[in-house]
Formats: sequence, C-alpha cells, structure tokens
Amino acid sequence: MKRVRWLSAEWPISIRTLATKMKGHLFAENSFDGFVIDRVRDNFIEAHYIEKMSFQESVTDPFGKEEIFDRVSYRSVEFTLFSDFPNIELRDASRSTRELTNKLLEICNFSLTVIPLTVDLLEWIEAIQRVLNQDILVDSLQVSGFEIEKDIAAKILIKSHVDVRSALKNITLDKKYLLEKVQIKIVTGSELIPIHMTNTGMVKIPENHVNDFLPILRSSLPSPIKKK
Repeated sequence: MKRVRWLSAEWPISIRTLATKMKGHLFAENSFDGFVIDRVRDNFIEAHYIEKMSFQESVTDPFGKEEIFDRVSYRSVEFTLFSDFPNIELRDASRSTRELTNKLLEICNFSLTVIPLTVDLLEWIEAIQRVLNQDILVDSLQVSGFEIEKDIAAKILIKSHVDVRSALKNITLDKKYLLEKVQIKIVTGSELIPIHMTNTGMVKIPENHVNDFLPILRSSLPSPIKKK
C-alpha cells in the first residue's frame, strides 16, 4: 500500500521562486541534508528531501571485547508542493516530517505557514462519488469520542460487507463523535479496490492503483477544511 498525506500551506512566494530557492539547498555528496528536485512546473514541484545520519554502533564479541563501527544511513521523503490546495503532498513519509517542514520554513525566510488538515471524511467520500459518478462502498469506519452519556465516551469500530454509513447515522443520532478512519472500496472493472482514509488527510492506496486514484483523492479533498 502507498501511504499519502496532505497538508495545507500558505506560500509567501511563487512555486517557481520556491524551486529556485530549493536549488540552493540541493543534496550533494558532502551534504547532511538537502533536496533532489525531479520536476518543476508553474503550479507544482516534485522532489525528495534527503537526510544523512551518521552514528556509531557498538558490537561485543564472545570474548567481551567491544568494537565500535561508524555507520551511515539515509532518510528520504518523497513530496510534491502545489500552488493550490492541498499544497503539500507527502508519499510514504515517516510520522515526523518536522525536518522537511523546518527546511521549507528556512528557505521561505520563516514566513511560511503549514497547517495540518482536519477532514470531514463523509464529505470527502461524497466528493469522490461525484467525480467517479458511481456509488462507493464504505465497509469499515472508526469513531472516537462517541458520547454514550455525560462524561462517558467510547471508541467504536463498525465493519460489514455492506455500506456502514447508515449504521453510523443510526447509532450516533444527536450524540457527539469524531469520525477518524474509513475504508472505502471502489469498483474498477472486475476489481474492488480498497482505500484507507483518515481525518488527518492521509490515505493508503494499493501500489498498482496509485496513478488511477491519487489525482481523484487529491482533487476531491474538501477545501476549505471543515471541522466537525
């Protein structure tokens, strides 16, 4: 599965100017961090951010003698920056993208604003259905903060082989809750493609269907973002 996450950003400069600034921080043989730029257009930049990490590893042999080895590893984040919402797309990134964000802040003279997303998942699914012009099966969803009664809340996982949206509506009624995760399934030919979605603007897509569905998921992302 390919994991993709989106963030919102307020660019203080144009995408072309941003690309020019990034070229001043390219990753080279002697670098500890920097960018590898794959493609630049007026409205997007495709690139990687690479960090070089040096550390020492200690190994003790069977006779109790300790040896220390110098090790080097690399961490890479594949991303696209867009002029329009959603402005930052991260692909298979680690949970923390602070280093990338800090680097972008630095080259934007700290006038960049990056905003994590809070997504209305049901609204997002409706938008995808309109783009595809077909119904989508929602066969799993996870709810947190479901108010059973005053000062008592629960986390609920609802699963079925049929669509569970009506069950969510019947269970929650007028009670407070937060829809955190859903799994949708989309019919493509004879296949039923599973896609996982979260309310933080993250999706997991089967690798062989990324090109088919990633543009649709991106363009359908609700904007402006609405909180429940």
